[in-house]
Amino acid sequence: MRAHASLLLILAGCEQLAAELPGYYDGASGPAPTIDSVESGQQNGNVGGLTVTITGSNFDDSAMVQFAQRNAVIQSLSDSEIVVTAPAGPMGGGTVTVTVGTANGFDTAEYVYDMGPDLLESSAGEDNVEGQAGDYDGADVVGYVLVNNFWESCYGGLSSRIDDTYGAVGCTEFAYIGFTGTSGNAEALEFAYPRLLSGYQGFFGATDLGDAQWRVQRPGEVAYSAAIEDFHVDLGSVRLSNSYYDDDRVCADMAQVASYRYGGGEDDAPAPYTVYGSGLPDVSKLGEGEACESGNVYEVGEMEFCARLNEEGVPDYLYEADYPVDRNFFASSRSGFDPVEVSLDMPEVGVDDVSLVLPESLVVYNTEGMGQMLEDTPGGHDLWSLSTFEHCFDDGDGGEDLDDTALTFEWKVSTLHTGEAEVGYPEVDGEVLGYRTYVRISFTELSLGWFGGIAYPVRATITVPDNYNTFEVGDGRDAELWSRLTVPASVMYQLPTVTPPGGNSQFGTLANPADDSGYLIAEFQRVTEYTIATEKGPVGFAYVTGDFGFYEWKNPTDDTCHDCLDGDGDGWIDELDPDCGSGTEELGGGDTACNDGADNDGDGLVDADDPECEKGSGDDESNCNNGRDDDGDGYEDEDDADCQRGDSEMYADGCVNGLDDDGDGWADTDDPDCLDDTEEAGVGAADCNDGIDGDGDGWIDASDPDCTSATGAEAGLGTGECNDGVDNDGNGDIDSLDPDCTSAEAGSETP
Repeated sequence: MRAHASLLLILAGCEQLAAELPGYYDGASGPAPTIDSVESGQQNGNVGGLTVTITGSNFDDSAMVQFAQRNAVIQSLSDSEIVVTAPAGPMGGGTVTVTVGTANGFDTAEYVYDMGPDLLESSAGEDNVEGQAGDYDGADVVGYVLVNNFWESCYGGLSSRIDDTYGAVGCTEFAYIGFTGTSGNAEALEFAYPRLLSGYQGFFGATDLGDAQWRVQRPGEVAYSAAIEDFHVDLGSVRLSNSYYDDDRVCADMAQVASYRYGGGEDDAPAPYTVYGSGLPDVSKLGEGEACESGNVYEVGEMEFCARLNEEGVPDYLYEADYPVDRNFFASSRSGFDPVEVSLDMPEVGVDDVSLVLPESLVVYNTEGMGQMLEDTPGGHDLWSLSTFEHCFDDGDGGEDLDDTALTFEWKVSTLHTGEAEVGYPEVDGEVLGYRTYVRISFTELSLGWFGGIAYPVRATITVPDNYNTFEVGDGRDAELWSRLTVPASVMYQLPTVTPPGGNSQFGTLANPADDSGYLIAEFQRVTEYTIATEKGPVGFAYVTGDFGFYEWKNPTDDTCHDCLDGDGDGWIDELDPDCGSGTEELGGGDTACNDGADNDGDGLVDADDPECEKGSGDDESNCNNGRDDDGDGYEDEDDADCQRGDSEMYADGCVNGLDDDGDGWADTDDPDCLDDTEEAGVGAADCNDGIDGDGDGWIDASDPDCTSATGAEAGLGTGECNDGVDNDGNGDIDSLDPDCTSAEAGSETP
């Protein structure tokens, strides 16, 4: 009865609330909106971001705009025009419905997200290599097979790259995606669904594809495969063959391969997944006719991708390469950096020995905006994935500027795109329906937290041809074609500050449940996509190479220690200023030789203006590091007692020997004689350096506790037994006249 009464109260409350709401719930009170046109620039890709102008009539302040049920951000609004920012489109792009609704009704129109040449109906492009299409009755792609090859990447691969002096450093010790440096997944659906052919490409995996314009998405687009899990169809086994390794066989003992537990669990629980990388299998090459005594025989020229089971034992359509061999499978007879021709077999769906040509591995070099891992790296370095961002992108005009260049990356254009390859893309025929290659770059905020789970609040992305913004390196026939991509500061400034989880390691731990922590993931991917005819319909095959890195990121606009400005006017900016060493504010000057306002080395230049000074916390402007005996006392630099006390050699001879040369009770720099000369010359004129008991307490100059320095004054009696004017021990002698008193400050009258 009580529950029933509560329900009635809730319903009554809802009725009353609805009656009070204005606008949409009042019914039409005027003419419905009409749309005459929807205009914008060419909306290439599915990432949105373009400014779209909708003209028509009867628009008012209650207007809402949707693109395929996604709200658009309204920039301006009048009775006859609405200007909006287009939201991200469907994964596969295409035509969507635009709806403008007001309190009086709605109207619709169409808008196109152009994904470029359809791989079923593709044509040769000016900026990229595209396959000529076959005829497949306009069917949609029903599935895809993806291969991520990170063998040559530094952060996720196992390249040895003997011919690359700098690339080999740090790249051979680990592989985040398995001992092979290769992973993949495959998926087919019971229904045709237009989608990217590489929806999980790279390390992060996402569905955005656009033109050569930076797009910032909030939140980042990700594939949510669980939403269609019930519609998955297993494509069966996936096998690649490389004729370069045709005759090689190995015997692999997998018992030595380490495993790790996926998703935690009790210590004695079995590890559901095995990862090749922490430990290496015992692999030996088999000669002709030789048998494998222990372990399994692997054909080196074949790579089988096995469907992985999740914790419930159900296929999750992520494939792991069964290939325990310490070499890059995607190599050719020429080198590891030439195109490779492989054949694809998926017998369960009727794919038999289909030839695919894949470009060489993408190696990306950073030439601006990241800390160098190695000194004197020619033309930049490809260890950026192990480096850190520079936070200040000032191009020299004093402070942050949206037009500044934040980062610059370069890569060698694939020989498939320069016409130098000995093998080329295959002809489009009955099995290969089309192909294309592009490069995608992204910066994604990966947010981690006990309460918030995992999220992707912001993602900046761009898609460019492999031969993008090209330039030549070298001369004549030896010239190579390279691509260059710059990341503007305007993109980086839109990325929020990201703090790695607690701990000192790259991955750390989630130590504080309240932390808003995570990583900024940077990815470079060269993607080659094929569309292949199968018994289930067109299936995409995508091959991805590249590199990625995990970073913390401090947005320069967050505080005065990261704003690229000299906030306190001491000549030092941000991390170069010692004030920023322990905080987020530049507070003022310091006391080191390079931040004390003095010309310590006498060259006429002070602190930040002195080229000797590289940062405000240094002592480089001191004359204590110039290899000279500046004060002529026989000692130079750190051997001189002056340099042990400060930043300059100031005194010579008797002023640095630790002795009271003139017997006035003061030694070295404590003696005023040393202030304007290099010798201790005798008593002076000050009360505490005149050789007189000025206050009559029996103690003279340095022996009088009233004198704390040679330039001070003798002021009278003190509080000690030897300077209080009292015969404390009754022997008839007072203070300095008592032989028991050896000093006024520490002595005592003791009979």
